Amino acid sequence: MPKGHGGEESWRKEGNGRRRFLRWIGGGLLGLIALFFGSMVKRKLYRLKSEQHPVRLPLDLPQGVTFHEDIIINRDGNSYRTMSARCNHLGCIVDRKEGEHLVCPCHGSRYSLDGRVLNGPATHDLVCLHHRINAKEKSLIIEPPA
Repeated sequence: MPKGHGGEESWRKEGNGRRRFLRWIGGGLLGLIALFFGSMVKRKLYRLKSEQHPVRLPLDLPQGVTFHEDIIINRDGNSYRTMSARCNHLGCIVDRKEGEHLVCPCHGSRYSLDGRVLNGPATHDLVCLHHRINAKEKSLIIEPPA
């Protein structure tokens, strides 16, 4: 058979074209996957970086439990207990109080008002956050977790 008119040679050219196309598609998919995971990592790093600043709240918070973004404050008179609101099961934000318990909305983990785990699936207490009172500014300054 003459060159370029079918036969084994044209079959090889078609095979090369298919391989090239599949490599192109595979490379594109790998690029999309890398882009997706890269953006997830970037968001996580940005969130971690933004969490590195102390939070300032007024001292006149109501008595009992207050939720502020990803922080839980339990005020008893002039005493404050500050905890991370991140559930230790999967990192959801504990954002509600039922009776004398703090409850994770995702999977129902329950914590005491001082952050001790009572019922799972979480297995660890909420992380206590260091805080200080600035009497001059009349503010509660909550330090980010170490």
